[in-house]
Amino acid sequence: MLIAGPMIDFTRAFDSAWERMSIILFRPFDLGKWFTIGLSAFLAGLLNGGNGFNSSTSTNNVNFNNNGFSGGSNLPSTKFDWNQFHASVNHAFSGVALGMIILIFAVVFVIIIVVTLVCYWLGTRGQFLLIDNIVRNRGAIGWPWNYYSRQANSLFVFHLAVFALAFLVFIPLLVIAAVMAIPIFRQGRWPVGWEIGGFVGLALVYVILALGLNLCLFIFREFGVPLMFRNGLMAWAAFVESMRLLVRHPGSVLLFVLLRFVIAIAAFIVAIIICCFSCCIELVPYLGTVVLLPVLIYIRCFSLDCLAQFGPHYDVWTVDVPPTGTGPAGTPVPFSPPPPLG
Repeated sequence: MLIAGPMIDFTRAFDSAWERMSIILFRPFDLGKWFTIGLSAFLAGLLNGGNGFNSSTSTNNVNFNNNGFSGGSNLPSTKFDWNQFHASVNHAFSGVALGMIILIFAVVFVIIIVVTLVCYWLGTRGQFLLIDNIVRNRGAIGWPWNYYSRQANSLFVFHLAVFALAFLVFIPLLVIAAVMAIPIFRQGRWPVGWEIGGFVGLALVYVILALGLNLCLFIFREFGVPLMFRNGLMAWAAFVESMRLLVRHPGSVLLFVLLRFVIAIAAFIVAIIICCFSCCIELVPYLGTVVLLPVLIYIRCFSLDCLAQFGPHYDVWTVDVPPTGTGPAGTPVPFSPPPPLG
């Protein structure tokens, strides 16, 4: 049963987020603190595939025409020998060459997997570093890195489990689509009748599952991770609690998601403008995060202010105040105040 509950006062959250961002970054302005918080924001962005402002890559194209290559004035304009090219390709994919190609692809695949896992592990740490620096208005790395290591490791394992589940769900859909498509391609025709219905049905199932999964993960990242920070919860308990918020306050949570989407679009436009006036420095990893730090801090403060309106147990701004009773998941909430800075 859905419980509407009171709506979030988004106007107050907008105003409060602006005030908090101004205090954190500009009152007073501290360049060292700015770069430290920027590092935590950069690491946090690794869990989300970046902070939403990713640089684009470009390739150097070589044009072909009927006379051959046209990539530079020094290249000869001779007729391209397709028979020789075809023979060379066949030779490359035979014997030892084929084994070497497979080995290279396997090594590259392993490297990509390892780098991805390292980035996500760093990203889980960065999530807690960023929230700590925002809530406690400081630029710190060492203490929150160690203090929230248990929650960060739990968040990392949770994402691995989600990826495994997504793999088990989505790969069979792709396999079914491929099995349906192979005979059609072999016959050289377009799908007809029930085949079209089958492809449309698979596409709808894929889109619905993908949107649902991304919605749940987004709500968990915006609300569940702060609950891990605030109440010492592990990832699964925080995920369940964030889903409870969706069930109890569907109007507020869904409107929050819509507003965050609008804010993300506005932030992307701001990023493009800054990129145009900063000689594309925004495209450089880490430096781009530092340049866009006010935008990133404002967005995170907005989410935390919206979450705080659900009640005391959701208010991360009182993190150094020992909670009374039990946390939202019914478990005792441990509290250990941070050591003094300096």
